Amino acid sequence: MQLQDLPMLFDQAQAVVALETPLTERMKVLEFLHKLAKSRSLPLYFWNQGYSQLQQIDVSMRLVPTDTECTSGFAWLLQHRNAPGIFVFEGAISPDAVTGIFPPKTVAMLSNLAYDLTANKGQQLLVCLESYIDLPRELVTLVPVLSYPLPSAIEVRQTVRNLVESRFELNVDRNFEILIRTCLGLPMGELEMLLSRQSGIPHSLEELTNAVLAYKKSKLKGRGVEFINEPDVPQAGGLDLLEEILQRAATLLSPEARKHNLQFPKGMILWGPPGTGKSLSAKLAAKKMGVPMVAADWAGLGGATAYESRKNLREFLQFCDANGEYGLVLYFDDFDKGFAGFDSNSDGGVSRQLAGKLLTWMQERTSQVLVMATVNRLEFLPAELVRRFDDIIFVDLPHAGARYEIFKLHLAKYFPGLDFSDRDWLRLLRETKLLTPAEIALLVRKTAEEAFYRNTKQFSHLELGGQPLQVTVKDFLEQRYNFTPSMIREEDKIVEIRNQAVYARPAASPDKSRWAKEPEVLFGS
Repeated sequence: MQLQDLPMLFDQAQAVVALETPLTERMKVLEFLHKLAKSRSLPLYFWNQGYSQLQQIDVSMRLVPTDTECTSGFAWLLQHRNAPGIFVFEGAISPDAVTGIFPPKTVAMLSNLAYDLTANKGQQLLVCLESYIDLPRELVTLVPVLSYPLPSAIEVRQTVRNLVESRFELNVDRNFEILIRTCLGLPMGELEMLLSRQSGIPHSLEELTNAVLAYKKSKLKGRGVEFINEPDVPQAGGLDLLEEILQRAATLLSPEARKHNLQFPKGMILWGPPGTGKSLSAKLAAKKMGVPMVAADWAGLGGATAYESRKNLREFLQFCDANGEYGLVLYFDDFDKGFAGFDSNSDGGVSRQLAGKLLTWMQERTSQVLVMATVNRLEFLPAELVRRFDDIIFVDLPHAGARYEIFKLHLAKYFPGLDFSDRDWLRLLRETKLLTPAEIALLVRKTAEEAFYRNTKQFSHLELGGQPLQVTVKDFLEQRYNFTPSMIREEDKIVEIRNQAVYARPAASPDKSRWAKEPEVLFGS
């Protein structure tokens, strides 16, 4: 139920309700309740722990102190059960900050009010405001919980257009839609305050968009979440099947797909050894779809208490839903690490609760959010959660043809125009067959650094900038044997991962390049 349902509940003699809303939306809520109070000829009062007196909201929406001393809203209202009015108490139903447990005294007072105020036949209404509400079982039936949802794209567009044209005196052009998409996920009151602070500063819609984006990133960074509006990712090599899967998913974002009852995919698991390009693929997905990406650490969403953990996840998923109106990639890196010890009950079952909430959200949501989770050990994830993902894609070590593509991508960055003979390429590809894409990138970079160091010893400072980096295959092979590939360092773990690849779709086609050879055993007995 939402705030708009409150008048109906009031008519049905529901005297106590809880409203879940961000702190920034206080005035928006009070404006709504002021209209409701006026229509019922009732006064409107406000109180939180920051006031020692009950505050009355006047016709100009100012909070005016009354003569009534109030240090505990619930206690005061229990003593003045015949005082008519709509009473808004903020922060009165928060659990204990240390234990996360709902105080028994609060449960008793709130249940008493739920019964006592009902007898006043519509002359008293108590509205409890909280940023997140998780009532104990005893109160669930007595106190309905309403929500104040994040604004839709239509609501954001109307508000922002008014501000842009009136306050900023800017013309609405092709950048306006970019601004609207950037504003999604912010509560309306918070958005209005943010845009008001920019008054007189931006000279274009692009500057205003950048200001909103910077604020959005800063806000999420404090929660361990990264928001990437336009992922800048280099071309990936050797993952042709995965790229085709992502391309198919991108077509389902179009309005035409909905006309055929086709839904955007709910999620993909990218499974495979470390360093094989799984994280890069998540960014590539967002880039191909032309949508932003939110990168989060599943374990990092937890809080100091179970209550705080549930609150963090709830707010985060609401943010993703709001941003997913036009499409969003939600990326969980090393997803499996957040479920280590999942069945141990060492955290009192909080991990299972959070997983259950994520599972329910993935099943029921209608927003166009593609959840991409990278894992090394698929068996760590709860089976019921794995089933909610549409695809499990195995990103393996690159075959010879893929290694050739990856080498060419990185060579172009440091050594434009460099190529080798087929004989040299065969030798290089043979000697790097155990390398991951990340290790190939490291190999090329280290070779470039060594070549640059040689140049610094041969040329003067003025000549250095114009000298190309000269390398041969021998230089790359020397760097290759300066480190031990992860496939050798962690052979047992990675072989175990690769042996289970039969349970997933491959990210790359079989090697059909001119470098392809007969299959060979990576590790001998």
